[in-house]
Amino acid sequence: MAVYYVGLILLFGITYVSCDDPRIDITGTDPPVDPISNMVIQEKDKDVQLTCVVENRRIGFDVMWTVLGNKPNASTTQVSTATRSHDAFRWAIDQPSTTAWRLRVQNVQVADEGLYTCKVQVAVQNYITATIRLRVVQIPRISDLDTSSDMTKNFDRDAELKCYATGRPEPVVKWTRMAGELLPDGGTMFQGNILRISRVKSDHAGIYKCTALNSAGMDEREIRLSVLFPPELSTGTPEVYQKIGYVKELVCNIKGYPPSTPEQIAWMHEGRAVVSKGRTEIRNIPGASNRITSIVTIYGVQREDFGRYTCSASNDKGSGEVSMSLL
Repeated sequence: MAVYYVGLILLFGITYVSCDDPRIDITGTDPPVDPISNMVIQEKDKDVQLTCVVENRRIGFDVMWTVLGNKPNASTTQVSTATRSHDAFRWAIDQPSTTAWRLRVQNVQVADEGLYTCKVQVAVQNYITATIRLRVVQIPRISDLDTSSDMTKNFDRDAELKCYATGRPEPVVKWTRMAGELLPDGGTMFQGNILRISRVKSDHAGIYKCTALNSAGMDEREIRLSVLFPPELSTGTPEVYQKIGYVKELVCNIKGYPPSTPEQIAWMHEGRAVVSKGRTEIRNIPGASNRITSIVTIYGVQREDFGRYTCSASNDKGSGEVSMSLL
């Protein structure tokens, strides 16, 4: 009687374990699941790993992976059965533990997007499943063929700076100028593939930065716009003062493109040419943005040095001048 009782207990225990419901879950992904979209997001041409854990699987029932693509009217594709891949070039399957089936989607492409399902049969025509959605993205890449390179425009002509990029999702293209300079329309940023500049002016010259952005990353390109224009001259004040016997500097600021050469810059005093000689020295100092500072230094100012001074400059596009009086 005692033996029969123990046997009954053992039989009951086996029956109890075998009746536990199978449990299934996708517990590990590489890259991790995005917490906002609840999807696995991976860059194009990289691998994805999805691990399915099945507990209490009944003997004789295989774990399978399938995928339902994102295209309209897409059908479900069988990915793997147990540890056998149905397309070894696209998918690899292994079993890191007795309860885990790890799927590797290799070199992911847009066609690999979709709803991935891990499933196992529990009865006739009855399955338990776990699903995860895969989204494929691509970092923006600015197209060399469709994007402007450095360009030179004549003063008062129109200019178009173009920037096109590939990527997934489709990138947003934004334009800015270096060092926070304002764009020709007065703003700091313009969104669009083509930045149009009507009747370019000298202050439109410089470096424009095109930035293509999406959720996967960004790409940048710098485009230099050069503007050909005749020299523009300025001075601090039309009248300057100095006492006899002291040193005085007369300053002329020149801006033009192409920049004026020293031979194209001249000073006149009351109709006579000013040259570096005796108490007078002329210096032409190159600066940034095609600027030149021309300085006449008079050592020990005398009465004959007073009067009207004219600074003139020329280049291939024209000429300009500015005058000041030493009093």
